[in-house]
Amino acid sequence: MTQLDELAGFNATQFSSQIDALSQLLLEFQALLHSESDFLKQNDIDKLVEIVEQKSLLSQKIQSLSDTIEKQFSQLSPNVSLYKLAQDKAFNNISKTLQEKVDNALTLSQACSDLNISNGMSIQILSNINQVSINLLTQQPESDVNLYDSSGESKQSKNRSSLGKA
Repeated sequence: MTQLDELAGFNATQFSSQIDALSQLLLEFQALLHSESDFLKQNDIDKLVEIVEQKSLLSQKIQSLSDTIEKQFSQLSPNVSLYKLAQDKAFNNISKTLQEKVDNALTLSQACSDLNISNGMSIQILSNINQVSINLLTQQPESDVNLYDSSGESKQSKNRSSLGKA
């Protein structure tokens, strides 16, 4: 990769304002993810449905801005990303303030990703619990569960019990 200063058309002021805008969107997304987490804990389905649409719109804005930023550097090498840019030695040639802004945006991005994964896992666990409960109440057969015997061999569970009929 070549030095940023040598990149034709690189505008540090424009790049800085784009990173500021990206950071602001990421902060909004992070707040939305925290709200989603709270609504999951409260089991507030109506609010969760609203959050899904808001997350989708905000993630589209983030993706669009990220694409715009990364297009500026596509002349350097194909498939360049903001993360790869921050790892490049030429990154040290830009102002410390701009370096800090990029690092902050990357940190926020990772925090959002981690929180989104955590929320997704919570949703999946709740979905599994609900499905098992429905199966028990309706006496629907569950899929077999893989268990291990004393020798460590995989075996299917066969024990099924009914809660009775209501």
